[in-house]
Amino acid sequence: AAPKGRLILPQQQTIRDILEADAAAIVIKENELSNTLMTLGKKPAMVITDSQVFDKVSKETPADIPLTSFSILFARYKGNLSTVVDGARTLECLKDGDTVLIAEGCTHHRQCDDIGTVKLPRLIQKYTGKQINFEFTSGTEFPLDLSTYNLIIHCGGCTLNEREMKYRLKCAEDAGIP
Repeated sequence: AAPKGRLILPQQQTIRDILEADAAAIVIKENELSNTLMTLGKKPAMVITDSQVFDKVSKETPADIPLTSFSILFARYKGNLSTVVDGARTLECLKDGDTVLIAEGCTHHRQCDDIGTVKLPRLIQKYTGKQINFEFTSGTEFPLDLSTYNLIIHCGGCTLNEREMKYRLKCAEDAGIP
């Protein structure tokens, strides 16, 4: 949901971290990846992509080049990556009628094919083959009672601070909700 001509916050912060590590960041559109990899002269240490084009980028990234997304970076940076990965495994156990909370930290303007309210539910329904109920929160709203959820999917929290993300993870852990 980036405004035209602007980078979103996770992209800005990641590029800043790369520069502060005395490394080089090469920023391209996803349709330029193959050509860029061929003309670089050496392999990049890593490819980082937006989650919405992960499938396309993964097909064009050689297996010997690590690939991640801004969402995964921020899940590790502001949360607990192993907790999030363990939670993702719960997708295998979901049943018809289960309820999944999709929580986003930001309050961006929703678009017609929004990742949180459209793409993720569609992907989960397709992956599980189950009829899942979805509930959504954004910004500062996060339910006090998590007992009605079978799984919580949270964004990487680029607009939230680390303390808030860890608080939300702890709330879910205390409630026994992956």
